[in-house]
Amino acid sequence: MLEVFRFAWFAVRTFFGVIAFVLALEAALWAFVKIHSTLMSNADTDTALKRCHDIQRAGNRTSGSRGGGGGFTRSWDRLPRVSSGLGRYRALGSATIGNKR
Repeated sequence: MLEVFRFAWFAVRTFFGVIAFVLALEAALWAFVKIHSTLMSNADTDTALKRCHDIQRAGNRTSGSRGGGGGFTRSWDRLPRVSSGLGRYRALGSATIGNKR
């Protein structure tokens, strides 16, 4: 008979322990989101887009040096052109990338 009460006490402890664990996880996630949103409130949201535009503009300036003509070269001239396909997506405007117009 004692084993039944021992098992019941184990079940109650486990139940409340799982609930406490879930609540602790939720509180930690809430704190993480609060801290992250506070730190990122002053961040520039278009940093990656500006970096792509800067690389593309730099590639346009140095295009004369690729053909063997005059001009100046930069260290990223030896890298493959990753921004060559961005013009197609920019021309779509507000359409999503997957749409074919």
